[in-house]
Amino acid sequence: MDQLDQKQLEQLKQQQAQKEQMEEIKKSILTQILTPEAKQRLANIKLVKPEKAELIEVQLCQWAKQGKITNQLSEDELIKLLEAAEGQKKQETKVTFQRRKLSSDDDDDI
Repeated sequence: MDQLDQKQLEQLKQQQAQKEQMEEIKKSILTQILTPEAKQRLANIKLVKPEKAELIEVQLCQWAKQGKITNQLSEDELIKLLEAAEGQKKQETKVTFQRRKLSSDDDDDI
């Protein structure tokens, strides 16, 4: 029982270390590709919508690794990317309502 707990504790420590290492790599990449103003904008977004900021950070890191971002992004460029991403999200969302007819809703009674 004690060995099992120790193995689980060791695995948790390894996972935490990997997570911290990935976080450091992400911070390093973002520092290279974002101006200080853009980093501040992203930090502000992270305060309000942490999930959205995380997705943006991952996307920016992927673009940097793929070579799609060659020089630092300014705050204005980051805003344009955010607006474009928001526009795509809005286009994907569609809600339709289908009203079911009940027997009491028949127009034949009138």
